[in-house]
Amino acid sequence: MSALRFYYDLFSQPCRAVYVFLKINGIPFESQILDLFAGEHRTPEFTQVNPRKKVPAISDGDFNLSESVAIVRYITDKYRDKIPDHWYPRDLRARARVDEYLEYQHLGTRLHYAALSMDEMMGSRTGRKTDPKQKERLITNMQKVTHIVQKTFLGDQQFLCGNEISLADLFAAHEILQLVGVGRDPVADQPKLAAWLERVSHKLNPYFAESLEKMYSLSGQQVPQKYKSKY
Repeated sequence: MSALRFYYDLFSQPCRAVYVFLKINGIPFESQILDLFAGEHRTPEFTQVNPRKKVPAISDGDFNLSESVAIVRYITDKYRDKIPDHWYPRDLRARARVDEYLEYQHLGTRLHYAALSMDEMMGSRTGRKTDPKQKERLITNMQKVTHIVQKTFLGDQQFLCGNEISLADLFAAHEILQLVGVGRDPVADQPKLAAWLERVSHKLNPYFAESLEKMYSLSGQQVPQKYKSKY
């Protein structure tokens, strides 16, 4: 059987989520690293894999697939005997809770954290200053989403969908920590969410810390020790 080919750049939060999922579950793959800043995702070769020219993407033999959530669902189903059930449970209601977050994130966590991150990153690269009112809206929207994740998903649980880690935590953690690339600590004043992030990192290390190195380096930082530990 030919190895799974995984196309990614760890600058991308969905790529980091898929990368960590593959590594933590011991799924063998052939790395195909693309430099997004250099436009390597726009080459004719990669367009054959994903005509929409986005990462992450995989090639499994003659089968190509893009979109991070679709990829992890595919991998979970293909390697059911190898991947622990808590990631994407067989139980109908438990799985529905994970899906609930995965569907929410597209226009929730991902949209608003990425919007603020990209605004500040492009500003630092081009010298362009955002209109103060627009900046305020971006920050307010990010804060609203943070409250929703903490209040309606995490609550008093250990993880977003219960007391075991799932795909929901994997994706949420990477979206939220995207802001470290512009020097922001997104959970500095959110102790409950900060404690959750540490629990997630402990479950996913050493690969979680490894996946974050590129983002922290963008703002001249190193991955903090609290995200390097492992239970």
